[in-house]
Amino acid sequence: MKGKVLFTATVDSHITQFHLPFLKWFKENGYEVHVATNGKEKIPYCDVKHVVCFERNPFKIKNLKAIKQLKKICEEEQFNIIHTHTPMGSVVTRIAALRSRKKYNSRVIYTAHGFHFFAGAPIINWILFYPVEKILSKYTDTIITINREDYDLAKRKFKKCKNIEYVPGVGIDFLKFDNNSISASIKNELKKSLGIKNGDFIITCVARLDKNKNQGFLVDVISELLKKENNIKLLLVGPDECNGLYHKKVKDLKLDKSVLFLGKRNDIPEILSISNVVVSASFREGLPVNVMEAMSAGLPVVGLGCRGIKDLIEDGTNGFIIDINTKNKKELFVSKILEYYYNKELCEKTAQANKSKIKQYSLDTILEKMNKIYNKKSRILHLLSSSSYSGAENVACTLINTMKNDYDFIYCSPNGEIETILQKKDIVYEPLKKLNIKEMKKIIMKVNPDVIHAHDFKASVIAGTLNRYAKIISHIHKNDPKMKRITYKSIIFGLFIRRFKLIVGVSNSIYDEFCFSNLLNGKFVTLSNYINKDEIINKSKIYDVRKDYDLLFFGRLSEEKNPIEFINIVKGINNSKIKCLMIGDGDLKEECKKIIKNYNLDNNIEMLGFLENPFPYLPKCKICIMPSKFEGFGLAAIEASVFNIPVLNSGVGGLKNIFEDDKYLICENTEDYVKKITEILKKGYKTNDKIIKKYCDPISYQKSIKSIYDKVI
Repeated sequence: MKGKVLFTATVDSHITQFHLPFLKWFKENGYEVHVATNGKEKIPYCDVKHVVCFERNPFKIKNLKAIKQLKKICEEEQFNIIHTHTPMGSVVTRIAALRSRKKYNSRVIYTAHGFHFFAGAPIINWILFYPVEKILSKYTDTIITINREDYDLAKRKFKKCKNIEYVPGVGIDFLKFDNNSISASIKNELKKSLGIKNGDFIITCVARLDKNKNQGFLVDVISELLKKENNIKLLLVGPDECNGLYHKKVKDLKLDKSVLFLGKRNDIPEILSISNVVVSASFREGLPVNVMEAMSAGLPVVGLGCRGIKDLIEDGTNGFIIDINTKNKKELFVSKILEYYYNKELCEKTAQANKSKIKQYSLDTILEKMNKIYNKKSRILHLLSSSSYSGAENVACTLINTMKNDYDFIYCSPNGEIETILQKKDIVYEPLKKLNIKEMKKIIMKVNPDVIHAHDFKASVIAGTLNRYAKIISHIHKNDPKMKRITYKSIIFGLFIRRFKLIVGVSNSIYDEFCFSNLLNGKFVTLSNYINKDEIINKSKIYDVRKDYDLLFFGRLSEEKNPIEFINIVKGINNSKIKCLMIGDGDLKEECKKIIKNYNLDNNIEMLGFLENPFPYLPKCKICIMPSKFEGFGLAAIEASVFNIPVLNSGVGGLKNIFEDDKYLICENTEDYVKKITEILKKGYKTNDKIIKKYCDPISYQKSIKSIYDKVI
């Protein structure tokens, strides 16, 4: 079994009318399907049916009991997905699922089939319904809207919900409504049963009879139409939920022979096949299924322009829309119906437009969209403060490419040379003008990340100020001396720790040496950097290097990497024939050049600067030197070890962890480096293969990353 899914709605009919294809999809994809409604109807594709005393009326006390019932069900069943529908059904469900969502990571999805508050809605709707939806949006993982107006409103108003989607309806099986598939004999038999003559012009409205659907307006329209033409009939299809109000109106106006109440029917395709025009007079709609069914049947639609219908009908192309607020809307409605009555060519043109437009609302299209939502990957934004490409940037890219099948990743940093590298690696990039709170808010509003994975100090602090928008992971790559003692940097980071869901360090030394390490308890995990051994070896074969070198310095020319100490070591060897290589760039580049010149080492040390692919040089070197003043991890040490190159190092930070089984390679001072270099060049050295086994295992690395994200998401 893949998991458990729960669909909830106030009544059975909502599920059976609109959601059976989705229950079937879950069933076919290995889920156990549960449905909770206030009804006892047997529902296809449902494994377990729960009866919950939902009430449509928000003031009914039974809804409190429904919350208690559903809370118990959620606790017992531990659903993977809870998909809720209908206004009160969704309110009850989201309150009941609060604990389950937090404890069992149940994903709560709410489809709004039309908010009660909208442009032009009564102020009481905004007072009653809007605050509830706004509060509950915080506890909803995905809100699905079915029309553009609701989508735009939700994006503006419900910012606490990280995932707001637009899906145009529940899908229509438009082949079911193909008039050509219904025989002439069936059509004639249906007409006969309804007392309709062959020459009659049939106007149809499929909707339950209630005040919102406004069928009384349609009765007035028919009364006016009959003054023009006497062979017009109105079919009102749907159950009566207004206690005979419209029946009485028809009887009072003596329209019994022209307005036919058909009640609830199971032969809607057949009824549409004998119709000429479909009408809608609703004050409020989400995305009207009856209009989509009419479009599938190739019928022109005339409707009042409420929200929802305007998404479907383009005025004058596949129907006519009448402004719902205009004073002469009845007269305009009558005139537009008469246009179709008198103009068969216009009807045919509209039929073609509708059959073309309806395809985007087809059941297959909607199922595909919902499939992506149900299987939505968590979106993780990697935030870095640098626009260049070095250690932390390399780690972020490796992490993204390792887990790209499991998560939706975005790389974000100030714009610069990194963009070209990310393009080559096929990583989605969101550039910043500058790394600050204002710019980051724009990015967050644009991409809606579930998690911000911030790398190093500045990115972590900026992300920490935005923790109300997403969960934050702080990933520390270097063992900064300022974090080892009480400084402005360590104090600021200490204050932000409570805003981070997790702090990831590239080595245990990050934790051990942080001056406020007691604050990290329960939040710190170690994630050693991963090295793709095969990729590095393949890159080393891309071009040939004909020179051989004795010593290699491989890293940034910056204070923490201590390149000047490397030059001092070379000078201390006092060998005019020794050949050394420095790969890297940084703010100490010019100073290094100056010292090399002063020491008369120009013929001994070759500086190559930054190389996008330095690996062909590594197997041409005998010893790698890493005299770092501090290290978070020590990535270059592993990369050199791939080629069995011994790495003499300072043993600081992460280097201590890497070489814990090979302490000979850790050097205390310049003289120690010189002594061991002389020994290795003379006798050789067998490297420890435990290093490669530990840091080059992709399966172990993937499990570690997934474990981290599972703790946060």
